[in-house]
Parts: sequence; structure tokens; C-alpha cells
Amino acid sequence: MSKLYAKPLPRLSGILLFLFVLNVVTAISVAYASHNSRKYLNELFEATQIRDRAQAEWGRFVLEQSTWTAHNRIESLAVQQLGMHIPEPGAVRMVSQ
Repeated sequence: MSKLYAKPLPRLSGILLFLFVLNVVTAISVAYASHNSRKYLNELFEATQIRDRAQAEWGRFVLEQSTWTAHNRIESLAVQQLGMHIPEPGAVRMVSQ
């Protein structure tokens, strides 16, 4: 009866195993990096939309403030609600210290 002997592994099999494992790890790393990149790009897009809406709202607030503080509106409210008027030039007196 003959004995069965296992053949020794080729000399480069260790290197090939290492390269295979390295290749798998690299592929997983690429997939992970792509996923993170897409996730961060979506977050950036959402933040840009929020910024754009906030800028539009700020513009509306500035326009509303300028409308409420317009000189002719203030003058008409002073005349209508408070009964104020612009004095005649002869009625103005200069006061010095």
C-alpha cells in the first residue's frame, strides 16, 4: 500500500493569497468610499437648498422692513393717526445751548 503524500504548496501561493485578500479589502474600501461620497453629496445638496430658502426669506424680510419704514408711510401715519403736521417756516425757532 502506498502512502499518500500532500504536495507542497508552490512558493508564490502565500503572495497570491496576500494579493487576493488585499484586492478584496480594496474593493470593499472603494464601495465604502463611494457610499460615503454619495451620502455627503446628498447632505451638501440639502444644506444648499436650506441656505437658498433662508436667503430668499431674508430678502423678503428686508423688503418688508423697507416697506414698513418708508418715509412717506411714516409721514402719512403721523398725519392720520397722531394729527402731526410739518410746521410753517415762521413757526420754527432755533434753540442754542
